[in-house]
This record gives sequence, structure tokens and C-alpha cells, in this order.
Amino acid sequence: MRYKVPESSPYLLCYHSQQQYLYSSMDFKDRLTEHYGFSDRDWNETVSRYWPETLQARSLFLEKGKVATRLAYLRSGMMRSFFYDDRANEITTHFFKKGSVVISMKSFNEQVPSREYIIAIEDCEMDVITYDRMQELIREVPVWRQIGKDVDEAMYNSLMNRSIQLQTLTASERYELFIKKHPDILQKVALKHIASYLGIDIATLSRIRKSI
Repeated sequence: MRYKVPESSPYLLCYHSQQQYLYSSMDFKDRLTEHYGFSDRDWNETVSRYWPETLQARSLFLEKGKVATRLAYLRSGMMRSFFYDDRANEITTHFFKKGSVVISMKSFNEQVPSREYIIAIEDCEMDVITYDRMQELIREVPVWRQIGKDVDEAMYNSLMNRSIQLQTLTASERYELFIKKHPDILQKVALKHIASYLGIDIATLSRIRKSI
């Protein structure tokens, strides 16, 4: 059985929530202290290794075939990850919202070429750390190794839940669950991308939307 990340994990909260970004969030700092025993030194070492960046809408954060050498904490905006199937159709695999960790997990962790693209849906502000700086941070603040494992588990669980939904829920049920959990995404993302994420074609999605 795989380890289930606690719902109270501060890093999981950063990954899923709409909280403010890492550096201005005293609540996040408090949670790191409570759950991972962070000291002021740990916090300062962490903050010193990130820098702010902006990314314009429709710009790539990561290109397929390139190694993911950085990850980001999204302060504002939205991104999505996708790949092309054998018919050259875009298949959306994930939406990254404000407050989430933007990462191609396998490519970043194993430093291998990415199998997916990550692109900005709208103008984004983020704080970035490179793979090398993350390794430095782990050496200086070893608890980041556990935090990284927690993030991997959270993303794995998310992928597994989505896989189960694709196999067990009808197209209508998948869409209704999506709009219940992610109304903010619905307002900002093209329907074709939502359709590919839900595993249904755009015509079916249009019929579902008209019937609700």
C-alpha cells in the first residue's frame, strides 16, 4: 500500500489550495514548523533559493523532450500540462492553479526528458527553484526530502483518482464532478482542453453542458 499524504500536510495544502504564495504566507511557514519542525534557519535557507519569474500567456514553462530543470510555485495565473496522442490531438493531463506546485514529476525527479508540455493559460507570476538548488536545499534542510516525497505521493494519488474516475464514471458524472470541484478552471480554460482532460470529445461535452 502506498503512503497516503495527510490532509493536514502543509505542502499538500500548498499544492491544492488557493492560498498565497510561499514567501508571504506566514500560515504556510507555521504549518512547516508544526508538521516538519522547521526552524527560522530552515525557512531562510528555503526562501533564499527561490527567485520570482513571470510567464506570459501561451508561453511554455516546459517543452516535451527537454529535461525539467526547475519547478515553480504559482502565485497567480494558471497553467496546464499536455501531450499529443498518435492522432496529433492534445491530451490535457493536469491544470495548475494559483498556489500549486508546477512540476513534471518524473522528468524533474529523475532528470530525464519530459513526455509532456507545460504551458501558461494566462499570464503567470511564480517563484522558481532549479533542480541543483533543490539538491542544495535538501542538503541544508534534510526534511525537504520528506516534503518532496509527500508531494510525489499527492500527485500520484491525484493521478490514480483521475484514472479511476475515467474508468468508472460516465461522461456526465465526470463533468459534473469537475465543475463542482473546479469552477474557477471552467471560467478560464477552453472547453476542448476540459474535454480532453475528462476523456470525452468536444461534441459530447457540448451536449452534456446543454442538458445540465
